[in-house]
Amino acid sequence: MKKNKILYIGFILALFLTSCSSTTYFTNEMRNTLYKNGEPVSKVQFYNSHSIILKRNLSYADTKVARGTIKFENGQYVEEIIIPKNTPGVAVGQGRNYLNVAFENGRNRDLKFVKNDRDYYQFTPESWNNNYGKVIYDTLIYYVEPGSDRALLKVKKEIVNNFQKNKRVVKGVTVGRE
Repeated sequence: MKKNKILYIGFILALFLTSCSSTTYFTNEMRNTLYKNGEPVSKVQFYNSHSIILKRNLSYADTKVARGTIKFENGQYVEEIIIPKNTPGVAVGQGRNYLNVAFENGRNRDLKFVKNDRDYYQFTPESWNNNYGKVIYDTLIYYVEPGSDRALLKVKKEIVNNFQKNKRVVKGVTVGRE
């Protein structure tokens, strides 16, 4: 009985905390509304729902030119690029079912978010190799840390409210009025 109470209180607390969030998941419906209103998706401020970690092995000579954090791991130098949860990003490319979002300035520094079966845009590596996703970032090949592929695109809730501001209610016309 006590265990059920703790689970129930935990569920209520989790529900409360998620309802206080200022962001919501970006959906294809929102994207279609933007399109109908003539708003470019490149003007939307996006955020990632989970941290995204990219890694690549380096030779000793490459360690001097690497841009991310360099760690010595299992006898190898590893460059790690971390995109923390809720990092702001902008759409720099798009297709029918995907958006390329950049979380830092520079050419070829964008990640692909593909529309999933729940209508959200989810980070998707270009290919997979032994449970590790593979992406080309800044013209180099990186491996995606497991769990990073759970990242979804989010937007501020105020943008959703702004969609509704474009609507108007017609009051009608009465006889004798022009």
